[in-house]
Amino acid sequence: MATTKQTVSVRLNPEAKQRIEKAAKLMKQSSGAFLGKAGEEAARAMLVGWAISRHRQGAASFSELAEQTGLAVEEIMEAAGSQGREAALEMFLASCRTVAETQDDPQFLRLGEEAAKAVSQGIASAGGISFPAN
Repeated sequence: MATTKQTVSVRLNPEAKQRIEKAAKLMKQSSGAFLGKAGEEAARAMLVGWAISRHRQGAASFSELAEQTGLAVEEIMEAAGSQGREAALEMFLASCRTVAETQDDPQFLRLGEEAAKAVSQGIASAGGISFPAN
């Protein structure tokens, strides 16, 4: 299936143009291809963030947001899940820092950091035996 592309004109100052050309050359792309890919990635990231925010506000379902943004439902859901996980880990680590400082127990923070690392890598541990989490 042939795809049609549309042209978008971009005005850059000389310094930005030079950076774009250098980056494109490093990626072995034309400046246009580089900007197209960078623009698509930036737009996708912004739309995912916007969709997650709208969903958390209860303003729309994942399927409605997918229709509004042109993104896949799965992409939005996956991003929402990973953001929630990262935020939860940060809250956990902040709590560990507070406890470690108030109890003057740096070992507590170290253990909390190890636990957070294991969770982020998808590894669970029981009785000293590590195994992949389901």
